[in-house]
Amino acid sequence: MMRLWRVHPVRPGAIIQFGTSRYRGHNTRLADGTVVRRGDRILHLHLDNRFLAAVSTTGELKPWSLVELARLDLDRLAAEVASGQLGDVRAIRGVGLLAGATRRVGFEVRPLPHSLRWALIRHVLALVLASHHRAGATDLDRGVPWPAEAWMSSRTLLMRLKSKPAGIAGGQPLELEPTP
Repeated sequence: MMRLWRVHPVRPGAIIQFGTSRYRGHNTRLADGTVVRRGDRILHLHLDNRFLAAVSTTGELKPWSLVELARLDLDRLAAEVASGQLGDVRAIRGVGLLAGATRRVGFEVRPLPHSLRWALIRHVLALVLASHHRAGATDLDRGVPWPAEAWMSSRTLLMRLKSKPAGIAGGQPLELEPTP
């Protein structure tokens, strides 16, 4: 599916993958005032399932390390957006069960409606999440969060670059990547 959607990693060893698309939803206003309209170019974010599966079986990578990897990936993505390589990107968006955690790296999170469509998507995402966990589906007994969407405007993404010294954006992490 990732090839079909033309999704690729932000950088080698990245936890975040992305693709570009035209937004097909309703107009939405982000916290910084950016309005995303139907037809605007957005980046859609995905987590690298193979990466997560590899690190979840070893138990070596801690949640804070994943947050740091996500920050590195977003810095690299910001550099690509700033360079114009990705065209005129209005915002970035991700949907998933772990969307709430994206607040730690600067996203705004919005709940999705409780509908049959999102209930089915939640079920599929829960199975994917269980496949990455050592306990497998037994952890699903504790409950699965409702999916949410995470948004960040290009403007907010590019602010990441202003807070970094020159040459830092998209740097490589040390000893955080799993071995193949």
